[in-house]
Amino acid sequence: MSHHAPIIHRSRKAPQEEEDAAKLKFGEDFEDEEFLFISEVALLLEKIPDSQKNNTVYKKTEELVNTFTRFHNDESVRELRKTLMRHKLHKYELAQLANLVCEEIDEAKSLIPSLAKRSDEEIRAMLDDISALKKYQS
Repeated sequence: MSHHAPIIHRSRKAPQEEEDAAKLKFGEDFEDEEFLFISEVALLLEKIPDSQKNNTVYKKTEELVNTFTRFHNDESVRELRKTLMRHKLHKYELAQLANLVCEEIDEAKSLIPSLAKRSDEEIRAMLDDISALKKYQS
């Protein structure tokens, strides 16, 4: 009788590509996920029943969202998403532009480096669209 050492098969996973927002690489966990605007989160929080709002997580989330929300009603938030989608942006860029509400081209490129592949004219059009919607809702 001969004893053979058990054969151990080790599966090798393909090396994961490094995540890098500037290159719009977010890893497989985010491939099929949607990025929400802070203003969309605010609207979702409003729909939570009062009975579920009395906890620390809700209160901290609400406080944070209220601090950074720039668009305050369903119509303006829907119009913002629809308008920005016309620019054929990556879902991350779309959310970042909506959340940061940049006013200057250089500011947008600095905060969202992946926009550098776009022309200044394209970025200006995006920023102007956001600005117009922000003024409209006021």
